[in-house]
Amino acid sequence: MKFGAHFPLWLKILAAALTVQLLVLFALGYTSITLLNRTLMQQNQMRLDELRPLLNTNLANALFQRDLAGIHALLHNVQRDEGISYLWLVDEDGRFVEQAGNVPAGVKTPGAAFGKLSADTVDNVLPITLGASRYGTLHFGLSTKFAELAQQHLIKLGFLVAGITELIAFLLLLVLSIWLTRHLRQLATASQSLAAGDLHIKLPVNTDDEVGQLNAAFNAMAESLQQRIGALQDAEARQRDALAYVREEEARLVALLSAMTLGIVFVDNAGLVVYCNPAFEHIWRIRSREQVIGKSASDLLQESSMALVNPLHFSEHIVRVLRPGGGMAEFEIEMADGRLVTHATRSVLADDGQVMGSLWIFEDVTRERQTAAQLIYLAERDALTGLYNRRSFENALTNIFQAKTRQERMGALLFIDLDGFKYINDTFGHRAGDAILIRVSGVISALVRQGEILYRLGGDEFAILLPDVTDVEAQVLAARIVNAVAQIPFRFEERDLRLTSSVGIALYPIHANDPDQLVARADAAMYQAKQAGKNSWRSYQADLDSSREMVQRMQWNQRIDQALNEGLFELHFQGVYGVKKGKLSHCEVLIRMRDTTDPGQYVMPSHFIAIAEQSGQILAIDRWVLTQSLQLLAAHPEIPGLAVNLSGRSLDDAGLIGFIADQLDEYKVEHKRLMFEITETAALSDLQDAQRFIEALRQMGCVISLDDFGNGFSSFAYLKYLDANILKIDGLFIQNICNELDNQIFVKAIVDVARGLGKTTVAECVENKDVFDMVKKLGVDMVQGYYFDQPSPFVVSSSKLLRSV
Repeated sequence: MKFGAHFPLWLKILAAALTVQLLVLFALGYTSITLLNRTLMQQNQMRLDELRPLLNTNLANALFQRDLAGIHALLHNVQRDEGISYLWLVDEDGRFVEQAGNVPAGVKTPGAAFGKLSADTVDNVLPITLGASRYGTLHFGLSTKFAELAQQHLIKLGFLVAGITELIAFLLLLVLSIWLTRHLRQLATASQSLAAGDLHIKLPVNTDDEVGQLNAAFNAMAESLQQRIGALQDAEARQRDALAYVREEEARLVALLSAMTLGIVFVDNAGLVVYCNPAFEHIWRIRSREQVIGKSASDLLQESSMALVNPLHFSEHIVRVLRPGGGMAEFEIEMADGRLVTHATRSVLADDGQVMGSLWIFEDVTRERQTAAQLIYLAERDALTGLYNRRSFENALTNIFQAKTRQERMGALLFIDLDGFKYINDTFGHRAGDAILIRVSGVISALVRQGEILYRLGGDEFAILLPDVTDVEAQVLAARIVNAVAQIPFRFEERDLRLTSSVGIALYPIHANDPDQLVARADAAMYQAKQAGKNSWRSYQADLDSSREMVQRMQWNQRIDQALNEGLFELHFQGVYGVKKGKLSHCEVLIRMRDTTDPGQYVMPSHFIAIAEQSGQILAIDRWVLTQSLQLLAAHPEIPGLAVNLSGRSLDDAGLIGFIADQLDEYKVEHKRLMFEITETAALSDLQDAQRFIEALRQMGCVISLDDFGNGFSSFAYLKYLDANILKIDGLFIQNICNELDNQIFVKAIVDVARGLGKTTVAECVENKDVFDMVKKLGVDMVQGYYFDQPSPFVVSSSKLLRSV
């Protein structure tokens, strides 16, 4: 620290002013003394100039006259009165004449030089002349005591005046310095307070001078500093919040990455691993994360793959992944233990768009691929026999004809139907029927060659696609199938049974040029074999296919297409009523076709439904009915629920469940207002598909009704597999129930079983009051029939009739 740095400013100003004043006083004193000495010397010179003529005149005459007494008196008088300390007179020869006062020894010495011989005397030499003659020499000393006393007095007086002046100046300067620096002290105090953190301090601005400007500048600085510190504090707070948020996000991200089954690795631009999650360690069997973090990605891949991956298979992947600027890439890695791992890479971009590294994503897709393969298998295969199903058959048939358009190829389609299967199924139950189907499938599968595919179309119907065969080869296979099936032994309930088959053959492109036509021709050939006595095969013969029945079937196919395309179908409704109060519960949706040849008349479904089921057009009809019913329910929330009939073919439609769910979401209809009626026969023809279908509908909240219940011999046995809400008793048991005791007993049994299982019963074909009274007596919950209303294009609500859309 420099000297004086700790002294206050007012003291520094005072010291500086006093120093300057002392220097000025010293200069003034020095100048005054110099001037005083010069004045005294001038006065002495003037006295000498006055004494010289006087002494010369008086002494010259006295020497000339040798008046020693006069000389003596003169010298003593002069020495006493004129302030002369001594006089020494010698003649022209240098001989002593007279003296006065205390003559210094140096004067008495002959040849003494002129000058100052003592401290208080100025020595002078005066030649005594008269005219041109010299009579002697006078040595005298002019006393300086008076001048010195005057000088001392003046100096004392000067010091006194200087001291008084310095004291007064000191007091004035002290007051002035303190007064002048008071604003600076305020500013210093304010600055210290500001440095201590008091940002709200303000200085008064009372003047426009430099001090006022300085105070104003200080206030502006303090305010600016306050604002900036406030902004910094806000920024710091936001930064803390942002940091806390980032840490929370980082914790959530780490938790998310740790919980993911995907293996995640971040690699920087230097090719070093920055992060990996536990899933990556599990996939690559890494025991410690320290083996990965900070390690070269290329080394990691190569070391990890040595024991787990075929090196030859993995080398190409390593080169591609580590190639600079590789961008997005995906690769499948076949692990040595049978697992399949996918590796995807993505570039990680910074805010400025620069690549800051890459993201590696590993996923063990072994189970997913196995599940996908299983789902594909289930979608393409029949659940009972393991054969390809109808969907696969239709796809393969379409592909064959698409390929045939590019290259003329000949082939055949065999339709196989088991003779008497329905009797065995109804007599011995569906388990026996399933066993027969499985056995027959195995026998026929053993007969087909490579490239020939056996399909189960549903029920007891099978088909074989034979690409690149002649008619003779197809006939040979058909004959072998008929013989092999006829030789299969079956034994049920201690009874030996034999089963036969009928096979129809249709060739392409000889008999058909499109899939539908080929199926129709093979189906016609199969019926020709049945008409020939069954247990046989037939190739399609056009002359036998010219029957009225076949022609009508083809015409009906066209009419059904026309009705679908031109909107000729119409919905009719018949109510289902509660037995106790007679209140409308819901309406069954029935389909009618407007007759274009007879306007105003309707074609009943019995004329075209069976044909539509055979041709597959029933799938489009069922979807049309569903859409129309949902539109009506959405437009009129006040009407009761609608029950839609589904065909057996629709139960095999893998996309129908998704279609129903999409339609319900689109029209925002309460799911329980949509009901489905499925015939018992259709459900039991493929029990597993029906069971899955019903369960899916129940999961959506829809109501399921099992229609025509009781017409099968094993109805009660299969109730536990078919979780329907409603059992709709077959009208065969209702129409003449008043006169047939067996029907009454059977209906009563159905009601009791349904009630025990928590299901509702409906009696259809209630045509009169007697029948209604009987079913009411037997405990049936709801009734339907002409006794209440007939099917009409109007649906009944609580207050009005509504026509279908």
